[in-house]
Amino acid sequence: MLHTLQTHYTGELPTQFTNPFCYDPHPLCIDAAEQVRAYIREHPEWHHEISRGKMFGVMIVQSKDTTAKDIQFLAAYSGLLDGRNDLPFFVPPIYDLLQPKGHFQKEQAEISKMNEAIRQLEGEVTMDSHPADFTRQQRVEIANLKRIRRQRSEALQDWLFDQYIIRNARAQEKTLTQIFKDFYREKMLNLENYEFNLHKHHIPSGTGECCAPKLLQYAYLHDLQPICMAEFWLGRSPKDEVRHHGQFYPACSKKCKPLLHFMLDGLQVEESFLDRHNRELLAQVELLYEDDALIVINKPSGLLSVPSRDTQSCVLDWIRQHYPASATEENRHYPLFPTPVHRLDQDTSGVLIIAKTRDSQRNMQAQFYNHTVHKTYIALLDGCPASDSGTITLPLRKDPIDSPRQIVDYEHGKPSLTRYQVLESSPDATRIAFYPETGRTHQLRMHAAHQDGLNCPIIGDKLYGHKHNFVHPSSYQSLLWPRLMLHATAIDFLHPTTGQPMHIECPVPF
Repeated sequence: MLHTLQTHYTGELPTQFTNPFCYDPHPLCIDAAEQVRAYIREHPEWHHEISRGKMFGVMIVQSKDTTAKDIQFLAAYSGLLDGRNDLPFFVPPIYDLLQPKGHFQKEQAEISKMNEAIRQLEGEVTMDSHPADFTRQQRVEIANLKRIRRQRSEALQDWLFDQYIIRNARAQEKTLTQIFKDFYREKMLNLENYEFNLHKHHIPSGTGECCAPKLLQYAYLHDLQPICMAEFWLGRSPKDEVRHHGQFYPACSKKCKPLLHFMLDGLQVEESFLDRHNRELLAQVELLYEDDALIVINKPSGLLSVPSRDTQSCVLDWIRQHYPASATEENRHYPLFPTPVHRLDQDTSGVLIIAKTRDSQRNMQAQFYNHTVHKTYIALLDGCPASDSGTITLPLRKDPIDSPRQIVDYEHGKPSLTRYQVLESSPDATRIAFYPETGRTHQLRMHAAHQDGLNCPIIGDKLYGHKHNFVHPSSYQSLLWPRLMLHATAIDFLHPTTGQPMHIECPVPF
C-alpha cells in the first residue's frame, strides 16, 4: 500500500496539509499521480471501465518514526474498480461491504428477491398497465411489498453507515451517522429545527467510499503523517457534472464535507479562499446597539444570516465568537441564544436584530408577524423607474426548477408589497428607498427587476440583474468590490422589554 515516490523535487515539504476543497496540487502529488497512471497503464483489463470515468487520489505521507527524507505515497480510487474494493497498490476501503457472508450482502440478496417478486406481480397484468387495471388484492400485495422493501432498504443503509468507524488526527472515532448528525446539528439554530429538517440531511449513498476519506483513514491507522494530497479524474466526464481527463479536483461537497470536517480535526490544514473570505466577513460585522434583551448589528454583504448546508460562515458564527458562553456544553439549551430574529439575504448588508433571550425573541417575532416593524432599504438601480414613488405588489414564489430564484405567479404566488421613493437619479443609475410591508424571499430584488415592478434591477444582482454591472456599475467606478447594491439602512420597532419605540440606523456603504 505504501509506495516510494520517484521524484526530483528538492523543495521543502508543506507545513500545512492540503485543504481538500480548495487547493493547487503540490509537485509531490503531481509526481505521485503520474506513478499511479503508469501503474494503471500496466493493467489493460481496467482501461475500458476507467475510460467511462473514475476518480483517483494520492497522499504524500511520512512515517512518524523515520527521518524526514523518507517520503512515500498512498493511492486510492473511489468506489469499486473491476468489481473490487481491495485491489493491490491501493488502500483498502474503510468498511468492506463486499464481504460475501456479511450482513450487507445477505440483506441485499433478500431485497433483490423482493424486487423480483414485485416485478412478477406487476407483470401479471401487463408492463403497460395502469394501476387501476390491477385487482384490489394485487394492489394491496404490491403496495405492501414496496413498503417493506423501502423499510428494509432504509434500515440496511442506516446499519451500513454505523459500520463505518471513522478516525481523525486526534485518534478520536465516530460512526458516519454520528459525524453527519453532529455536523448539521452544529449548523442549525436549535435541536428541534435539526430534527424537523432531518430528511434534508440524510447521508448520501456511497459516503465513505471517496478517495480522501480512504487515504486519511489508512494513514491514521498505520501511524503515518499526512503531508499533502490531491484527487484527479481519468476518463470521460459524467453527464451531471464537468470532469476533464487528467485534471485535479477538490473533494466532493455533499458526501465529504461533513466527513472530512471530522477527519481533519487535529491536522494543520491550509486555509482555503472560502475560509479566508468567511473570516474577513466575520471581522466586518459591526455592533450598532446592545442591551440585556437585544443585539443589533450591521451585517456585511456576503454573510449569511442563518446557517446553510454548506460551510459558509453566518451570523451565528459571529455570535459564538463574541458570546462563547452560549455555545458551551453546559449551556447547550435550545434554541441557542443569542439568535437572529429575522433575516437579510446573503448579499444584502445592513441592520439585523439578534435576541438575547427567549422572551425577547418571541416578542420581536410577534412584531414582525404583525407587521409593526418598519424597515428602510437603500438601493442603486440599473436605470430609472417610470415613477418617482409608488407601491409594488407582486405574487411571488420559489422557482421549482431554479432555486433560490423567485418567480411571479399570479395563481399560486404569495402576496408581497413594497413602497418606494426615488432619492436621486441619473441616466445610468437611480438611488432609491424601499419600504417593504411584507418579507418575501428576494422581494426587493424581484420588485426592482421584474417588468411588472420597476423594470430596473438592483446593480450587482447576479440573479435578476444585468451582467455588465456585476463588478463596476457605470457612474460608480470608484467602487472596488462586487456586491449587491442593497442595504438595510434603518429599522423601527418597540423594545421587547420596555415597550419604548426604537429607531436604529446604519450608514449606507455605497
